[in-house]
Amino acid sequence: MRALTFQQRLLLGVLLLLGATTITLGLVGAHLGETFLRIRFEDRMAFLARYLALNSELGVLIGDQKMLDRLANNLLSEKDVVQVLIEDANGEILVKVGSGLHTHSKEAVAEIRLRQQEENQAFWGSSAQNQMLGKVHLVYTASGIDELLAKLRTRYTIAVIGLAAVGLLAFFFFSRSLVAPLKELVNASRIVAKGDLNTRVKPGSLPETNELAEAFNHMLASLDESRKSLEETYQEMIQQKALAEVGHFALTVAHEVKNPLGIIKGALDILKKQDIDHAVKSTMIEYVDDEIRRLNRLIQDFLDFSRPRKAIFEKVELNTLLKDLLQRLRLEWEEKGIVLDADISEEKCLSRVDPDMLSQALLNVIKNACEACDTNGHVLVKSSLSHGNWITQIADTGKGMDQETRQRALEPFYTTKAQGTGLGLAYAARVIEIHGGEMSFRENHPKGTIFEIRLECSL
Repeated sequence: MRALTFQQRLLLGVLLLLGATTITLGLVGAHLGETFLRIRFEDRMAFLARYLALNSELGVLIGDQKMLDRLANNLLSEKDVVQVLIEDANGEILVKVGSGLHTHSKEAVAEIRLRQQEENQAFWGSSAQNQMLGKVHLVYTASGIDELLAKLRTRYTIAVIGLAAVGLLAFFFFSRSLVAPLKELVNASRIVAKGDLNTRVKPGSLPETNELAEAFNHMLASLDESRKSLEETYQEMIQQKALAEVGHFALTVAHEVKNPLGIIKGALDILKKQDIDHAVKSTMIEYVDDEIRRLNRLIQDFLDFSRPRKAIFEKVELNTLLKDLLQRLRLEWEEKGIVLDADISEEKCLSRVDPDMLSQALLNVIKNACEACDTNGHVLVKSSLSHGNWITQIADTGKGMDQETRQRALEPFYTTKAQGTGLGLAYAARVIEIHGGEMSFRENHPKGTIFEIRLECSL
């Protein structure tokens, strides 16, 4: 029932109503009609019997057998009469014509009585009034009336079906005029759902559907105006956000550049002195080189994040890429007392990625985990395959993240490190997103953090 449309439900309801009404009226009408016809038919047969009895009076009185035979045969010619029998007052059969061997036959009986004339009253006396001379038995069958009733039922059924068909047809066109505007409204709603607010609904032929169409068109016009206003507001917000990011970027750059420049200026001031020791001079030059490299790294990080190059995808085996990256990282971090363990799956996962961008993203996450650990810390890098996905987990034993850090860990320029730029994890998240993957993190028990990277094995 739920799958039926509004028009189908209306038609089904009307069909059920018409069916129940016509069947009820048909049964009642058929019963009344059949009762009326059968009563009239039986009354007619009783009238014929009385008519024969009336006409047979003289023949019985004078014993005219031929007259009685003629009267009986005349009545036998009537339709549905199958047998006529005339008997005298003693029950002796005077005339018997026709055959009474019929199923469902009935009998009408009328008495033959002597009619008393006014001029004969003195002669006959009152004792002779209404004297019974005999009886007439009229045997008849109801087959004719049954055939008539069958024809009436057939015609009634045809008439009912015809009227129901005409009613359904008329209601179909009526319901279509009601449903057509609703269908047009549904189609317009689907078009609007796709983003086209320029469509309009035509007014219907009924006042209600006309009012509904006008209300819907008015709503679309209001939505169109609201969307334009929202787009303007959104553009203003984008501009404001861009200006805010530029301002934040400028402040971050100024803050990060200020410290290296201060160190470089201090070293240059010392180098300007005439009596400077050679060892001090070498140290100052080393300071200047370190800070210049730091500035260069800082600017490069900013450029990589703010203006990332277009990814160049190629077929890469991800577990092999991760193994090579870990070998290089061990050379740096094991000297600093950080244990870098690996549990890399032996299953192959081929995927189309940009190896340089993905390597840099993984490097940033693993480096962040190593920097979060104290001396003698431990970082475990584990990879596995599950349902066509390559899953890598980087777990460290650092101090973990507080609530603010968890909320802002992937935010650009946010860092808890004295010399960090706050772009490493943000850059990694952007690269993973470009590759259609996901990056998340959670707490590592008893302490530390677990980063999880999920990529699809597409080959």
